[in-house]
Amino acid sequence: MIEMKAPRNPSSQVMSMGYDAETQTMAVQFSRGGVYHYEGVSPQTFEAMHAHESPGTYLHQNIKGKYKFQKR
Repeated sequence: MIEMKAPRNPSSQVMSMGYDAETQTMAVQFSRGGVYHYEGVSPQTFEAMHAHESPGTYLHQNIKGKYKFQKR
């Protein structure tokens, strides 16, 4: 289970997120519901999203469509 926490900056889209370094899996819980696990995400990419002024924008520009995912 991946520990989830709110992004550093408030987001209207991303409620919480977490990372498992062993499997390089990033979990994102969306404000509208649903948790998605993105595979093969580097620790640097997770940290960049977590610290971004707009985590939702970062997700759309750098994660969606570039990483395999599973809805949980």
